[in-house]
Amino acid sequence: MGARCHCGTEVQSTYDHLGCIECGAACCPACSCEIESANYCSNCAAALLDLPWAAALNPARHAAGIL
Repeated sequence: MGARCHCGTEVQSTYDHLGCIECGAACCPACSCEIESANYCSNCAAALLDLPWAAALNPARHAAGIL
């Protein structure tokens, strides 16, 4: 069994243990945003893209297709 990310997603591979390039927060493919080949947490991605509503999205619900 793999480790769990702070968002609750099971991370099977160390390759999927990501970190935000802006603030250094730990994240996984389910809760990170890839922008121009760099990974950001949802808060930093929202600030970078000027999307204040984006941080309010629940990554687990988004991954399950429940918006």
